[in-house]
Amino acid sequence: MYSLFLPADAAEILHTLNTHGHEAYIVGGCVRDSILGRTPQDWDITTSALPEETKALFPHTFDTGIQHGTITVVLHRTNYEVTTYRVDGEYADCRHPIGVTYTKKLEEDLLRRDFTMNAIAYHPKEGFRDPFHGQADIAAGIIRGVGDPALRFQEDALRMLRCVRFAAQLGFSVEEATYAALCAHTALIRNISVERIREEMDKLWLSPYTEKMPLLWESGLLAQIDPMLSTRLMCRSQPLLPQLAQCPKEAILRWSIILQDFTPLEAEHFLRGLKCDNFTIKQVCLLLAQLADDVPTEAYPLRKLASTIGAETLSRLLTLQGILRPLSPHTTSKALWQNILADGDCLTLKTLAISGKDLMACGVPHGKGMGRLLDELLDMVLRHPEKNTKELLTEQVLLRLQAADYGKE
Repeated sequence: MYSLFLPADAAEILHTLNTHGHEAYIVGGCVRDSILGRTPQDWDITTSALPEETKALFPHTFDTGIQHGTITVVLHRTNYEVTTYRVDGEYADCRHPIGVTYTKKLEEDLLRRDFTMNAIAYHPKEGFRDPFHGQADIAAGIIRGVGDPALRFQEDALRMLRCVRFAAQLGFSVEEATYAALCAHTALIRNISVERIREEMDKLWLSPYTEKMPLLWESGLLAQIDPMLSTRLMCRSQPLLPQLAQCPKEAILRWSIILQDFTPLEAEHFLRGLKCDNFTIKQVCLLLAQLADDVPTEAYPLRKLASTIGAETLSRLLTLQGILRPLSPHTTSKALWQNILADGDCLTLKTLAISGKDLMACGVPHGKGMGRLLDELLDMVLRHPEKNTKELLTEQVLLRLQAADYGKE
């Protein structure tokens, strides 16, 4: 019998439930990933025990989704979700069942799951329980809805995005009837919160099988989320996929490639609509604003640009230039930038060898004049990095005090 490796804690939970007369199996994504030789991110357990019975067997638990029969068991500071076998009631919001009914039949619990590859249960003594032939679909590289795929998507519309994301993560094909059901029900995605949509899209863009990403717009699903993005990606699909394949797996870079045809204002509006974090929005918009211009190939303007947009942003910009504008002088700029970083040149006020406190000691009053003087000193150092010493900068301060009144507002 083919066996899977289980962490000691997961095995202990199964054993504890079994010795008290309950069925218990690991289930879902952890089984799928184990079969594929991937490391599971977490270990979920399904059991015939009621939530109250499970909680009575373990000293440290807390309610996670108790209304749906899920509690969390904590062992050695690690969380394990344990869910009672259940049959879901009606889905009123295309996401969550109004209520659930507990059952003693494992197969009824597996039937409510999204795809056959996620509807496999496993016990180290019993082996696999696989009523919907998920192992065969995994071996064939197929994503297939459990039972009636249209019903699965009607129950939880997020499953459509998950279907596309799994295809791009695993390199699997979507089974014909499942894909047809997805295409027929794309409008249901409007019932899903933008936060959940963004989470799935983040994972999709970071997936390795970029050739599967067009499922998102070819199915019509993306048009329901954002028609403008869908139209632009459909037009750019052929060059887009190799561009994404070349790109490091970083969300800011991948989003910048996806939104390369957007103005910074359009990108900001779109990303705010998805409720992205402010840092990501700012970075993507900065990159899009700079993308069409060649990066400087001389030291001072390159340091000046780094001082303006930030060193990390400049590094990202050079990466994007190499992917999206391979004929630009990015290679020369990148080599120069590496030298600047290796030399440790001052690029910001934080690394300037003199501070506002030092200026006050020289007689410069606090205020806008001090800010202007610090900016002048930084610009001098950006031109001549060797002048970033406290002695030379202090000398410059004293000279400027003689020539101008920096205390004047």
